[in-house]
Amino acid sequence: MICLPTSLAQETCLALGAQAGEKRVAEVIRSGDFDRVRRVATTPLNMVLEAM
Repeated sequence: MICLPTSLAQETCLALGAQAGEKRVAEVIRSGDFDRVRRVATTPLNMVLEAM
């Protein structure tokens, strides 16, 4: 209830939400000067990415 409206109110306005997907999240991570992103774990509710 607060994450998405807060993101929309910020200058970057990414508003990724819970359904952004691995590809979009990896793009955002790479834009933060990380070279590599890989999935290290997955559960029915979570996806854990490692950024290097």
